Amino acid sequence: MDTVSESTCLIDATGGTGCPSLALSLTQTRLKIRDIMNPEVVTASPSESVFAATRRMSQQSVSCVVVVDDDGAVVGVLTQKDLLSGLAHGEEGYGHLPVAERMSSPTIVASPDVSVLEAGRILKAKHVKHLPIVAEGRLAGIVTQTDITCALVYLSPLQRVSEAMTPNIATVSPEATARDAACTMWARNITGVVVMDGNKAIGIVSQKDILVRVIAMQKNAARTPVIDVMSTPVLPVPPNYSVFTASRMMTRMRIHRLVVQEGQRVYGIISQTDILQAVERRLAEEEKHRLFLACSEIPMFMLDAKATVTYVNTAFLKLLAVNKNDDVVGHALSNETFWYTQEDRQRLCELLQRGERDLLELRLKTNDGECKRILLLLTAAKNACDEIRSWQGVLWNVSERRPSGCWDSEGQSPSE
Repeated sequence: MDTVSESTCLIDATGGTGCPSLALSLTQTRLKIRDIMNPEVVTASPSESVFAATRRMSQQSVSCVVVVDDDGAVVGVLTQKDLLSGLAHGEEGYGHLPVAERMSSPTIVASPDVSVLEAGRILKAKHVKHLPIVAEGRLAGIVTQTDITCALVYLSPLQRVSEAMTPNIATVSPEATARDAACTMWARNITGVVVMDGNKAIGIVSQKDILVRVIAMQKNAARTPVIDVMSTPVLPVPPNYSVFTASRMMTRMRIHRLVVQEGQRVYGIISQTDILQAVERRLAEEEKHRLFLACSEIPMFMLDAKATVTYVNTAFLKLLAVNKNDDVVGHALSNETFWYTQEDRQRLCELLQRGERDLLELRLKTNDGECKRILLLLTAAKNACDEIRSWQGVLWNVSERRPSGCWDSEGQSPSE
């Protein structure tokens, strides 16, 4: 068991602070924090000045420093939001305060074995964007909201930017000051505002912009024009732009938000936070769907774009007279071992090639060689480009619905 200081709260692999969670699904458990965490952590001591820690954040281009005591125990985190608070409230000389008086504490830390999805839920529940990772009582790394967003987008790709963007954006005028922007961000609990000149987006001001261009340079925020602080030019993406590509763009360029714009019309803004929340909603929907499949007495299954089986429920295994998922999952549904005749297999292949929803009556071959007459319903899930992403299928065993004597030893009716 990891040991942590009194100023930290450990989230372990059970999904809570020492309390066992419900059984986690495959999606939740297949990727751990240890797989995505950054082992290179920028740290500060509680006694050094806020200004010194701020300079280090600016030089290292990070959004926080983890505060550790002389024994190496995590005692707090100093974030851009903590710095923004002093600026928004007009505090004088807060840069000369010790880090201990400005840092966020107690600090939520996590074990490396926590799943990425659970880590995302922790960040959302605790309203934080940074999660120090502690192993065997020592600081082992850190994960940020950006790290988790990138990982989860791989697990559950979204489609269009319009599905995740925030339509109501926070704006300031070009005549505003850096302090005005800071106050807007603080009041709305957001990390960036768009500078609008009429209907045109001319720049974005983020917490990082204020950190690097105002606080670290010890400028007077109330006298610094926002146009001297904002990042420009604005990088617009259209509403139908891929969420996956937008996330990759933000990661590559080390930015956290993009303006959603087509022509002269600004539709909204999309940030890493927006993407993370949208991915979590999609994954939650998938989990509900998987739970329904698992509990159903009707045989159900899922295929990937190449028609390889990715999931089967217990009823499906029972119908095929197999005991293990591995006997089915990972195999192509068109595999000859699943079908009683080549004709049935060919009809399935034709349906898969058409990529259409359809209902077929086929003969399935069980693991012990028995013939089962089934109705198969297949539905394709497609992306914005009309390409098949996956398939969902349902089977109904109709063997017993035929009148007695209608089947011969080959599993065929006399009419066949």
